[in-house]
Amino acid sequence: MHEYAVVSSDTDLGLQPVGLEPVVSIDGDVNSLRFLRGSSLLAGLARLSVADISSFVLDFPEQLDSLLAVPPAATEVTGWWTSLGGTERSSLIAAAPRLVGNLEGIPFRERGRANARYLNESITDTQQRLAGTLSDDDRTSATHELVILDQVRTALRQADAGPRRSLILLDSTGGGRAAIALGNPDTADYVGFLVPGMNYTVEAEIVHWTDTANALYREQEKVLAERAAQGAAQGAGQVHAGIATVAWIGYEVPDLFSVGGLDKAIVGADFLEKSSLGIRSDRGAHQPFISVYAHSYGSTVALTALARGSFDVDALVLVGSPGSQIQSAASLHVTGENVWVGKADWDPAVNSAFFGSDPGAESYGAHPLGVGGSTDRITGASLTASLGHNAYFEPGSESLHNMALIGTDNADLVTNGSE
Repeated sequence: MHEYAVVSSDTDLGLQPVGLEPVVSIDGDVNSLRFLRGSSLLAGLARLSVADISSFVLDFPEQLDSLLAVPPAATEVTGWWTSLGGTERSSLIAAAPRLVGNLEGIPFRERGRANARYLNESITDTQQRLAGTLSDDDRTSATHELVILDQVRTALRQADAGPRRSLILLDSTGGGRAAIALGNPDTADYVGFLVPGMNYTVEAEIVHWTDTANALYREQEKVLAERAAQGAAQGAGQVHAGIATVAWIGYEVPDLFSVGGLDKAIVGADFLEKSSLGIRSDRGAHQPFISVYAHSYGSTVALTALARGSFDVDALVLVGSPGSQIQSAASLHVTGENVWVGKADWDPAVNSAFFGSDPGAESYGAHPLGVGGSTDRITGASLTASLGHNAYFEPGSESLHNMALIGTDNADLVTNGSE
C-alpha cells in the first residue's frame, strides 16, 4: 500500500508521495480535514474511522459537493483507491457511499455496492423529511426526489435470468442523473453506453431505458453465441466474451422548452467525457471495446464530447439524430472512424440538421445503419423495420441487431439498407 501525506505551503495543500517533500502528518480527526480539497481530502478521509468519516460527511456536506463537482482526474482516483487496504475501502463505502459511488476511477463493482447503500439511505431520509413539517416548496421538492429514487430502485430489479444490474451513478437533485450497468464493466470485453435525448428524465424513463439496455445486452449475447456456433462449425475454438451495457441518463436531458439550445448538450458532453475517462482508468491495461449508442438529442451530446479529443471510443452509433456543430466523422475520436448513422422513415429528427451538420448525410463520412428491415447475415432470420423516432431499439429489429453487431466488433456483418 502506498503512503501519502499532506504537504502544506502558504498557498496550497497537496497530496505527495512520502519522501519527496517535508511531511506534515494528518491528525486523523475530522477537524484536520476541513480545509482540504481534491486528492488531499481523499487521502485524509481514508485515514479516518467509520464514525469520523460519517461525522465529516454530516458536518461538512459542502466539501463533498465540491469534491464531486470538481473531482480529481480519474487516473488519480484509481491510484488512490488502489493504494487503500480492504478495511479503508470498506469504511469509505459504509460511511461515505455517495462519494465512493459517484467518483469516476473507482471500480464499478464497489461503486455499485456504495450506491445501493446510498439509494436506500436517501429513500429513508426523504421519507422521514416528508413525515415532518415542511414548507410547500420543500415538500414538492422532497416528493419529486422520492419519485426519482423509487424509479431508480424499480429499474434495478433484475429481469428473470437477466444480467446483474448495478447503480453506478446517482444524483437525485434537480432533474436527477443516474446510470445502471447491466453486466460487469470491470471485466466485460464489450461495454456500451446508451445516451438518451429529450424527455428521457430519470423520473420518467430510467425503468424503460434500463430495459432498453437489457434488450441490447440480450441481442449482443445472441450475436456472440451465433458467432461462436459458426466458429465451432468451422473448427475454430469457442470464445467466451463478457458484455456490459449501461443505461446512462448521466445528464439532465432537455424538455420541449429547452431542447432548442445546446447548453444541456455541452453539460452532457462534460459528464459523458468523465464517465468514459472513468472506465478507461478503471480498466488500466485491460481495455474493453467501448461503444456509445446515442439517440436523438443524445447524439448531439455524444458528438460534442467525441470531438474534444480528451477520450476515444471504439464505435459510435447515432439514431434519430438532429445533428450537431461537428462537421464530419473524421473530426470524431472514434477508432477507425467506426461511426454509424440510422435514419428511420417517419422520424422527423433525421435529415433536419437542426443543430448543425447532418451526420446521416453522405458527405459526413459515417456508415449507413440499416433500420428498414432485413435478414440476419449469420442465421438468415428476418429482422423487422423501425418506424418513427422511438423504435430503433425494438427487439427483433434490424436496427437493434446492427447495434449489437457493432458493439461486439462484428461491424463487417452490419446491414446498411441496400440488401
